[in-house]
Amino acid sequence: MRSLWSGFIAFGTILIPIRLYAASGDIHVHFHQVHKKDCGRVRYKKVCEKDGKELTPNEIVKAYFIAGECIQFTDEEIEAYKPIDTRTMHIEGFCSFDKIPLVALSKPYYLGTESPRKGGVGKSFHLLKKAMEKSGKVAVVKWVSRSNEYIGMIESHYDGFLLKQLLYHEQIRSSEEMEIIEGEINEDLIDKGVKVLEKMTFNFDWTEYTETYTQEIQELIERKALGEEVEIPEFKPPEIKSLEAELEKMLVTEESK
Repeated sequence: MRSLWSGFIAFGTILIPIRLYAASGDIHVHFHQVHKKDCGRVRYKKVCEKDGKELTPNEIVKAYFIAGECIQFTDEEIEAYKPIDTRTMHIEGFCSFDKIPLVALSKPYYLGTESPRKGGVGKSFHLLKKAMEKSGKVAVVKWVSRSNEYIGMIESHYDGFLLKQLLYHEQIRSSEEMEIIEGEINEDLIDKGVKVLEKMTFNFDWTEYTETYTQEIQELIERKALGEEVEIPEFKPPEIKSLEAELEKMLVTEESK
């Protein structure tokens, strides 16, 4: 597995050489945009808005506009601004997992040891791992990548660490922005709902679940490639006249399983 980033975890004054790997991969089907008339691919070109010229990657730099003035930067200039920060994942401190808001949890990554040929030392890596396991704590970290600063949570995971990127507090929208229609539910109905919930309680095994919709889309592509006409069924949500009757029906169904 190819690493995305290499640097150090700063555990106090101890610098632990690490490599960062993507812990997730894309399994979905991606359709191309094409011209309906002749099926020509529609591509997104990087074009200068001033002269209309299509640009190559080496003609493009980062810039920031101040009072209409274009201030350009190279990647090297940005990384050189704080070289230690761009190479170091700083541990801010340790806490229990329940202090991490679930709504903030974002992308997962693996953290492994750096290659011994590049000065990697496994002893400090395993010291941190064993200490965290024994204390039952997770680490809150900060690091810089591609001129952006991120926060994350590190926890012991199999032979290494799992890093979960965290969203910043200001990135989370208020739940008050949702529209919630009021509705009164009597206690008898709630009790029946609890019974259905208890009947549907099971031992969840994450490893048993696979993404089936993508497989079905691939089958659809194969059928259409063979010239089969695709039928588009009309979707009509079921009409519910009585919540109590539906709950009773579900209880009977679950008991018969």
